[in-house]
Amino acid sequence: MDTDPARAATEMREVRQLAADALSDTRAVVQGYRRTTLDDEITNATGVLATAGIDARTLAQATAANGLAEPARHLLGLVMREATTNVLRHSRARHAEVDYRVTGGLARLRVSNDGADQPLDTTRHTARGTGLHSLGERLRVAHAELTWHRDGEHFAVTALFPTGPATEADPGPDRGLGPDPGPDTGPRNGAAR
Repeated sequence: MDTDPARAATEMREVRQLAADALSDTRAVVQGYRRTTLDDEITNATGVLATAGIDARTLAQATAANGLAEPARHLLGLVMREATTNVLRHSRARHAEVDYRVTGGLARLRVSNDGADQPLDTTRHTARGTGLHSLGERLRVAHAELTWHRDGEHFAVTALFPTGPATEADPGPDRGLGPDPGPDTGPRNGAAR
């Protein structure tokens, strides 16, 4: 603000608008007016991360959505939203990458970033129904898998969904999702607990 007040004012107006849009979107999801979709969440994440000064790259197959049922796209959208929230809240990221593709009968969404903060005190984040742990449970119900791991300052969230009939069951509404319980609390290999 001291070096460029005009630019700072413009950026604060953008942040205020993003916050208002996020609140409106959240209310719409809670009230059931809008269904979260992967495509929308990838688009939103790219814009939000860029506004935060994070170089966000998206690698996606043009036909990646083919063969994936709508409930699976919805859950992957929730994973994308949670991963984006975690980048913003739990990192000093300069770079982030979203990689989405369908290969070998699996849809894979991987969101990674640098600048991961030090591990959080997980004793403060043990409530059920929050963050990646809750999403991991929902994905397991849909015969899918959610993993996350940290390697130094790098953090990655990966969701794997079968592209066949097992993706047809929607495991639940969009309630109870909150901040991630911390970047180092997830499984290193296998599904989230």
